[in-house]
Amino acid sequence: MSNESVLRQAILNGAFTYTARPNPLPGDLRMSWGIAVLILALFYSRGKKSNFQKLQFLAHSVRLPEGREEVRGLLSGEYKPTDVSVRVEPSLNRAVALAHALGLVKIEKGTSVSLTDQGVRTSEAIVKEGEILTDEMRFLNDVAPRMTDALMKRVWRLEDLL
Repeated sequence: MSNESVLRQAILNGAFTYTARPNPLPGDLRMSWGIAVLILALFYSRGKKSNFQKLQFLAHSVRLPEGREEVRGLLSGEYKPTDVSVRVEPSLNRAVALAHALGLVKIEKGTSVSLTDQGVRTSEAIVKEGEILTDEMRFLNDVAPRMTDALMKRVWRLEDLL
């Protein structure tokens, strides 16, 4: 009997156990992170509501320090709207759907999202905790109230290219 068949027999006749383990995911792909960032973005926005363009822009820029610095530079005048990266975050749509199902947000006419009373209480609990999402909270607190619809139109439509 060759060594290969001995190994094969050991594998085929051996007892195996399987233990499910979570798949490692970066924090920004976890739904708990996505929902928390969504409700914090709304919490710090004017009127605790926002349109999807602004939420998409914030969800993309909050992920990395470079994105956060680009937005700060845009708001300070250091960068033009064409200088910042813009992308649609697929995870935001899932986060909005789950947050809506959990009663944290309400969707108005399919164009804007606002916090419910439960969403406000959850946001306040995250802020009060103080040791989680500190970079994200600092960024959203600083920029979310300053993001206007006019600025979002310039960023998304790239009118400065003309």
